[in-house]
Amino acid sequence: MMREKMCTICKEPFTYKNKSKQYCSNACKQQALRNRQKVKLKQSAHSTEELNGKYNVELINRMFNTCIKQTEAMCKGISIHYSIIIFMKEMIQSLKLNAPVDSKLKKQLERMKGIMTTLYKYSKNNQCEYGYVCFDQLTSDKTLNAIKQIKRHLQSRV
Repeated sequence: MMREKMCTICKEPFTYKNKSKQYCSNACKQQALRNRQKVKLKQSAHSTEELNGKYNVELINRMFNTCIKQTEAMCKGISIHYSIIIFMKEMIQSLKLNAPVDSKLKKQLERMKGIMTTLYKYSKNNQCEYGYVCFDQLTSDKTLNAIKQIKRHLQSRV
């Protein structure tokens, strides 16, 4: 017994014997396969994009925490070369540029950038002839207090 049905791809009516048939021709069957492959590819690209975004945020967090630890060490009496301060200042700027827009992380990176700018200005004027810097007590205390606030904000978002 022949029945009539609409093709799911071209929307043209066709006759069929087997009720599981969905397509009027092999060309429509092939087009349906291509459509399914496109959907899978888009889903895969979207999930990869999502995964890369999560990975980037985790990486930024790890690098940011390392910068915080290094800055704390610098402010606890360890002399450091001026070039390291420049490097850390630039790294914080790079992390900030790659952080998700309008995120708490970006705001904390902005605060850390301010701290590094202050340390940079101080070290520019107070380095020894070999380029090493030790921060005075006032600068160290201000920096450590600012870092405590940043850490508190970072912990509150977890």
